[in-house]
Amino acid sequence: MLDRFSLRTFYTLSNEKNFSNTANILCLSQPAVSHQIHILEDYLETRLFDRIKGEVTLTPAGKILLKYAKEILELYQQAEKEIEELTKSARGRLVIGASTTIGQYFLPAILGKFKELFPKIEIFLTNANTKEITAQLLHNLIDLGLVEGPVQHRDVLVEKFIEDELVVIAPLKHRWQEEKEIDWEEFKKEPIIMREQGSGTRKVIEEILEKVGIKLSDLNVKMELGSSEAIKASVEAGLGIGIISQWAVLKEKKLNSLKILRLNGVRFKRDFTVILKHNRFKTKTLEQFLNFLKESKINYSQLF
Repeated sequence: MLDRFSLRTFYTLSNEKNFSNTANILCLSQPAVSHQIHILEDYLETRLFDRIKGEVTLTPAGKILLKYAKEILELYQQAEKEIEELTKSARGRLVIGASTTIGQYFLPAILGKFKELFPKIEIFLTNANTKEITAQLLHNLIDLGLVEGPVQHRDVLVEKFIEDELVVIAPLKHRWQEEKEIDWEEFKKEPIIMREQGSGTRKVIEEILEKVGIKLSDLNVKMELGSSEAIKASVEAGLGIGIISQWAVLKEKKLNSLKILRLNGVRFKRDFTVILKHNRFKTKTLEQFLNFLKESKINYSQLF
């Protein structure tokens, strides 16, 4: 039979036309992607892709399967929803994609509260940057995304659920240790540690700097790292200053292990948003989680 995960892998590769991109989107290794494609090809007894000089193209058989793959995957989702509605029970399976800051610092407390209310709901969580989470959503690999970066795509619905602010962090014994706010000229002199390209945090910083007439190339960017934890560790080691979410430094704020500052006249504010694929079936489980996020009773500051 057609395995659901193999079919998702096939559908993603058909759109990406690249094994490396497909592996990143699915959070798999490239050999694992190849294995899933071989499972389908063995079952169908035909080749689905041609691989010539690094280019991946669909064979005639692959083009036929692609016509039905999207519909089959959506029918899976519709069947799950109708069965859940029939049983009327708070059970099911929810696959959430969260961008890095939300997944590491914000979402675990939210999911803990949600599981207290709905213990029979299985939750699967994948972490990546905003760009990768959006790609996973568009390829039907997750039910919803929670992201911190801007998303603009005609097939994606975006809704705010909480506001965030990025703050400047410096070593505790930095020359700014007595300051609460710093000016731009002082900021630009410092070695800066940034998040990587594709990160929601990086995108917000670039957009806000552009609004005040500053290009990223004007700054003394020394390192680009893939997580807030790596940035915090580098700052604590005295390698530079960083800009990260206020949620990412709650522990350091309590322990007084990093200096937390703001820039004079500028606030790096952004929205944490829920992203959903347009016209995708909403299972009862998904609707329960969305309602939970919107609940006015939730006081996010008390979750930490």
